Amino acid sequence: MKKGIFLIAVIAATACTKTPLPAESTVYEDALLILNEGAFTGGTATIDVLGANSDTVIQSAFSTENGFAIGNIGQHMIHADSLLVVSVNNAGIIRGISRKSMLEHWSALVSGPRYLAETGNKLVVTTWSSDYIKVLDKYTGQLTDSIYVFGVSEQVHADGDLVYVGLNGGFGNDDRVAVVDLNTSIVDTLKVGDKPNSFVQIGSAVYVLCAGYEDWSGSASTPASLWKIENGSAAEVIAAPTSADHAIALKTDGTNLYFLNASYSGAVVKTSLAPAAWPSIAITNTGGYNLDLLANVLYLHDAKDYASAGKVYQYDLNGTLLDSIDAGIIPRQALVN
Repeated sequence: MKKGIFLIAVIAATACTKTPLPAESTVYEDALLILNEGAFTGGTATIDVLGANSDTVIQSAFSTENGFAIGNIGQHMIHADSLLVVSVNNAGIIRGISRKSMLEHWSALVSGPRYLAETGNKLVVTTWSSDYIKVLDKYTGQLTDSIYVFGVSEQVHADGDLVYVGLNGGFGNDDRVAVVDLNTSIVDTLKVGDKPNSFVQIGSAVYVLCAGYEDWSGSASTPASLWKIENGSAAEVIAAPTSADHAIALKTDGTNLYFLNASYSGAVVKTSLAPAAWPSIAITNTGGYNLDLLANVLYLHDAKDYASAGKVYQYDLNGTLLDSIDAGIIPRQALVN
């Protein structure tokens, strides 16, 4: 009798065992993230979060969750599978952060990091501290390679294991793109315009926007230009008409190109892939410190006075203002988590 009761109890307990439910989503999933640089002297970068339904706003989400600051000057952030990876320039650190919880998963020291790209299990970090790019394991942050690219490096674009690195000269000048094969560490360089600063890819073609050199103390400035890299060679698409014309933050919707018509306090201009003339008609207000294009919405980052809270303005692709978002000090990037 006791044996039968025991068997019944076991069967009942087994029948009541439930398959674990998937983990509940958090406020961070599918949210809009805004990376703020923070004040250059004595400040820290912050990540602000606007919930997917715009009903939740969390300022300084990273420090709220981790109990410590990201560090001085947030430069760039990208997705790397389940992680959000952020480069912190002055602090010399790369942080791998859980996209679900905003908790830090790993951190790595890299002197003067600038921009990030990921491909496979690799994370590419550009830097102004040397003529090398750094390659990290994106899941652990461990350094796996250091590749000489013949100059200090700025923005980077990965197309599989082929990586395009803008060599912009840092505080000086340069006019090359390094093309790096991550499998072999073989590096080629292509001449483009002065100060290459951003890339987009459409099909097999990689477009490069070059800001042009700005000589703040003399008359050696050079104009902005747009270049196209395809089949291993670079060709100029069009150049700005004067050495006073500069441009940054190239974006695309797959059909047209968008960028800011100045390196500080610019407005968005729009152009085809093969313009007959340099675009001169702004479709947004001025004030842009940086630009993003997410789901056919333009995000114009306005740093205001670079010392107090900034704004992010949302426009449609024709330049109609849709909304604005309060941001932290020097907003520079938006990303949907």
